[in-house]
Amino acid sequence: MTINWVSLRTRGELRRLLKGDEFEAVLRRLGIDSKSVNTVAVFSSIDSRTNSGLLLRGSFDRKEIATDLKANGWREESLEGHKVYVNAADYVAMPATNTLFAGTREGAIGVFRAAEDSRESVVGSDAYKKVNAALTKKDQPLRAFLLIPQGTLDMADAALTATSIALSLFNLGGVGELLKAVNVARGFALTVDSGTHEKYPVELCVLMRDEDSARFVSGSLNAMKTISALASSDVREQESLRALRAMSIVRTQEVLAVKMEIPGSALFPPSSR
Repeated sequence: MTINWVSLRTRGELRRLLKGDEFEAVLRRLGIDSKSVNTVAVFSSIDSRTNSGLLLRGSFDRKEIATDLKANGWREESLEGHKVYVNAADYVAMPATNTLFAGTREGAIGVFRAAEDSRESVVGSDAYKKVNAALTKKDQPLRAFLLIPQGTLDMADAALTATSIALSLFNLGGVGELLKAVNVARGFALTVDSGTHEKYPVELCVLMRDEDSARFVSGSLNAMKTISALASSDVREQESLRALRAMSIVRTQEVLAVKMEIPGSALFPPSSR
């Protein structure tokens, strides 16, 4: 997931959705001023305990950060020829100018290898390129990707479950359940754009297993738009159904791009405020 922190740092609703206060607490632990951070990339593998971390980009004083870390008990060590700072199982590194990593040992190794060889980076994969190319905008403040490595179809349930969970945030879980039922997704991208308190533009791009599967699901989603015309007595559900009826569905080979405006009441239910 990538976050435009400059855009979201002072945005009340989206900041709360992303637990901005907890993120700033992490920054303080690392001795980083929140205002110096421009973007945040959060990454994890299926086994998040061993391979996960944050990549921060902004204006950092490398020497000052290193001094503060060591003063607070972090040890300076070498990892595959790169300088890192270690505290228990946590690692911090500065792999490039204005870039800081914080996370696990395996996460740090992955960052170093991706910096040296673009083929080691998730953005170099065919799956990422396909779903990213299908996104109509590239500058949304919140973008999330989940990709299944080639040849690991047993991991498909992870992507499908995540798709369903993502959509259930907007009370549109039926779309995710459809994708999960046909068991054909290979990855997806989800973006949330800046909006008003009433509506937020959302785009979901799903990489299906093949064109036939994409064609079938595209037709099913269009059918759901028609079915959604049925009346509902629940106000929040009525708003979500209106968003479902207004969504656009575009298929490009095996990639489905779904765009809609999510009502703020569905994205931020009263219990989350």
